[in-house]
Amino acid sequence: MLNPRSYPLHQESDRLKVGEFVVDLPRREVVSVSQAEPVRLTVKAMHVLLALVGQHGKVVSREALLEWVWPDTLPTDDVLTQAIGQLRKAFADDRDAPRYLETISKGGYRLLAPVQWLDAGTVEAAAPIVQIAPPAIAGGTPVRSTTTGRKPARSRLVPVVIAVACLAVAGAWYYLRGDSSEVATKTVAAAKADAAPESLAFTTITSRPGRETNPSLSPDGALVAYEQMDEENYGRIMLQASAHVPARALTNPPPGHSDVMPVWSHDGRRLAFVRYDQSSHCRIMTVASSGGNERAIADCFGGGASTYDWTPDDSGLLMGTVVKPASEPSSPLRLLDIASGKWRTFDYAISNGDIDLDPRYSPDGQWIVFRRNISLSDLWKMPASGGKPQRLTSIRSDIRGWDWLPDGSGLIFSYIGSATFMHRYDMASGRITPLEMSEVALTPDIARASPSMVFTVDRSMAGIFRVSLTESKDGQPVRERVFDSSRSDMLPAISPDNRMLAFLSDRGSRQALWIGELDKPDAAREIESFMPVPRHNPVWSEDSRKLLVIGKPATQQVLYEVDAESGRAEALPVPASSPIYAAYTDDPKRLLVGADSGEGRLRVVLYDRSVSPWRELASLEDVALVKYDAAHRQVYFTRMSKPGLWRTDMQLGGAEVVDAFRPRVPSEYKRWSIGPDGVYFLDWNEGCATGWIKMGEPRSRSPLCLERKIESWPLGPSLDRSGKYLYVTMDVSNSSDIGLADLSAMTSGTAAATTAKR
Repeated sequence: MLNPRSYPLHQESDRLKVGEFVVDLPRREVVSVSQAEPVRLTVKAMHVLLALVGQHGKVVSREALLEWVWPDTLPTDDVLTQAIGQLRKAFADDRDAPRYLETISKGGYRLLAPVQWLDAGTVEAAAPIVQIAPPAIAGGTPVRSTTTGRKPARSRLVPVVIAVACLAVAGAWYYLRGDSSEVATKTVAAAKADAAPESLAFTTITSRPGRETNPSLSPDGALVAYEQMDEENYGRIMLQASAHVPARALTNPPPGHSDVMPVWSHDGRRLAFVRYDQSSHCRIMTVASSGGNERAIADCFGGGASTYDWTPDDSGLLMGTVVKPASEPSSPLRLLDIASGKWRTFDYAISNGDIDLDPRYSPDGQWIVFRRNISLSDLWKMPASGGKPQRLTSIRSDIRGWDWLPDGSGLIFSYIGSATFMHRYDMASGRITPLEMSEVALTPDIARASPSMVFTVDRSMAGIFRVSLTESKDGQPVRERVFDSSRSDMLPAISPDNRMLAFLSDRGSRQALWIGELDKPDAAREIESFMPVPRHNPVWSEDSRKLLVIGKPATQQVLYEVDAESGRAEALPVPASSPIYAAYTDDPKRLLVGADSGEGRLRVVLYDRSVSPWRELASLEDVALVKYDAAHRQVYFTRMSKPGLWRTDMQLGGAEVVDAFRPRVPSEYKRWSIGPDGVYFLDWNEGCATGWIKMGEPRSRSPLCLERKIESWPLGPSLDRSGKYLYVTMDVSNSSDIGLADLSAMTSGTAAATTAKR
């Protein structure tokens, strides 16, 4: 009998010529010059075709085809008959005079037409890249990507969730990058036709209170490992079958230690994970999949860990680091040799200032796809041996996990930017299709040899809290929620006159800007004229009459100026496309605006807006966020490429370091606010989950502890002009589970079979 584990099909490219027809495997389409429109095959019909291709010219019995295409089930003969009928229709074949599929009485079927794998390189070069437009994005640290030098707390996921849960940006828009040919035009039309979301059903396989997150599937999809966080936010690795059944602890961290980020080896015998101790020291560990035999391999490179993958031969781990070493111009991927415990830099082309993260090897081991840069990130592809990377996406977004489909035909990734949150990328065409799901889905992980995917289902909510920095109760500053609601509120901005609070919320069933007077807690009102991007806090003018807010009416982000009293919003004609943040200066004719300077790196520009078009007066590269100190006429800013806070003058010249230590990592670049006597930072340590400290203080000085157990979100806080009250985003509820989805409809499984044989 034809057994797929004994006779796997070797897929040489994504296009197969059968007679006069061409079969596009990733799209499951059969096309011919004689047909006006392609014929789309079902997944099972495609699998039947591939089985016949693998045994070309030979008779393949019905029993063998049922075993190959419908393994471990009890299908009727009708399902195979229907699949053969669909193939005949696609190839315009006649059953009585076949040229393609011959029926052998009481024997089975035989593929008659000649077959040829079309050159993959030619196909790839001919296919223009169609991308999704820049989306609305939210801040915070990327999940499974930026574990810093501390015990991993729930804030690794929480900031994502509020932003995601609040978003209601409609649809996804596609555009073509630099190709106006007829072929490109046709591809764009096809991409638009496919832009409608695909529905993806799933089940949750965990339901404990608290947080289960960052799941990883075994190669065969039978087992899932994940992090389980306790009440003190310490993690351990749990293991269970990929069903709603009891789990068991796979690792046993010592008291005060936290185990996170499990990843299965290709042979399924081991898992790697990351362990943090009480001093935030980070080590790479391995453990047998059967449990026990925990082994330390090496210290984390640079003191922190990010998402990683095993090399195809299971001899090493490939990882990026979120903090660029001060002595290096960029932060490339690093390779850890498990036998020696030594790190080395992976050899490939990388530009100065780039930070590369989240590498994943393709199922056949021939390619590596990774995420380039932190906040305005995209996915890139390069040969597994290194070389020059090729950009795949152009979304410039906050990517929250991704993985390969098991046949290598595409990727599933999650990012903040549309109402669907999870997307499928097609390697052949470059098309991105939203996946419609009933809940927030992040950090996807797909089995290497099975069409199964697990991910984090996050159900957390947050609110805005006012913390008194001068009053305390039971040894802690007094804290109260402002503008209380049953929905999620975030990104507060207190007006300079300390009278009004602007914030973002989905309390009106869509993401919107809200403004309320603090002495009228039930009178907050929605600004309905545009939809804001939940990334940065609104910015008030000095007279407390207007705000600067980034919105996204269509395919590009826009800077709006909002009149606080009337609610009218005016789109400002910023010369830079898709501005990311903005700030007023003491001159109403001059604005500071941050935008993408290329390849995901940011710069800030000082514009004179009294002329048309706006005139650029000064600029500064590598500026993640800028804020203006009106009292002292100074500009403060943070960077993605290195820790610290800088100060410069109004002309953006003569920058000097204010604090070389805080923020520590790129994910903390928003956690600061300007006070009457300097700049303050939302700090943390092992004894205090949320602290408040003046920047520039010695590293040894402890912050004022605002909350011992609950960590604030790494979004921008807002300090009032008196320095007495701080407004910050914090948890209201905090939970997440593991979801499981079947991807059979998206993958042919051929590369997975090859991987399984190896």
